Amino acid sequence: MGRAYLGGLALALRRWAIVLLAFLASLLAGLSFAAAAWSWLALALGSSLATRSLLTDLNVQVFIDLFIHHQESLAMLVLTGLVLVVVFTLLGVWLNAVVAVSVGEDISASSCLLRGFQLYPTYLGLWVLSNGCVMASGAAVLLSGWWLTRWRTESAAEMTFYWIVASNALAGALLWFFFATVHDHARIRSRAAGVGAVRAFGWAFAYVGRRNKQALPLSGLFLGTGAALWAVYQSISHYIAVNSALRVTLSLLLGEALLFARMFLRVWCFGAETQLQQGREGAGSWVSAATDRPAP
Repeated sequence: MGRAYLGGLALALRRWAIVLLAFLASLLAGLSFAAAAWSWLALALGSSLATRSLLTDLNVQVFIDLFIHHQESLAMLVLTGLVLVVVFTLLGVWLNAVVAVSVGEDISASSCLLRGFQLYPTYLGLWVLSNGCVMASGAAVLLSGWWLTRWRTESAAEMTFYWIVASNALAGALLWFFFATVHDHARIRSRAAGVGAVRAFGWAFAYVGRRNKQALPLSGLFLGTGAALWAVYQSISHYIAVNSALRVTLSLLLGEALLFARMFLRVWCFGAETQLQQGREGAGSWVSAATDRPAP
């Protein structure tokens, strides 16, 4: 597992162009919604003092006033946001295909983009399968929690309800973590073996659940790495009070740095999971060659 973790880091550093592409796509998504939100604010508030003050002071009272007196235009903003979510979700499916290709095949960045389009139908199918499993398992957890709370309604212990809620929340989180790991390995398998979405998902389900006991711990290691990045970001942002244009700019730059780190971590994770699969199957590849080279 440690070898795959470090090997994925080497691949992410080598594929910096793909990391930059993923970052720019995520930045475009954020800027698109920010532009839509600011256009709505300018339309709703005009050139009033509230419009200018929101730049340096996120006053809750202003947002309450907007919600009460501008609900019709707010509905249009929500609709615009939903459209943007759909568009960038579909774009994200392609980007994940590009990332999976970039860490699994020794080809140029432009060729990775083309391969991403070729794999798009399979990756879209995997996205539907994975999210369907997550929603089905989430519904099962909610129904079981509802049934257990009704069953224990007359319990004398006050903490019974909270134990049930906590247990169901933990079960839901673990199921999401499992299916997210299966989804990643299914994408890698479909690219490497050239199989369809259903076959790749079934293979990955068995691989993560039974065949390789390192798949889930490796995903947990990346989850911990991401949490550490978030903790560093929060520690730094704590000392940046958003009370001036300069500090707002610094806060935005710090947020973009976190976004870039997350995209780098995503490519790193795909690289490590790819190497884990190839190492398990004993297949020689450019991934292993890239990490086994002697240092100059």
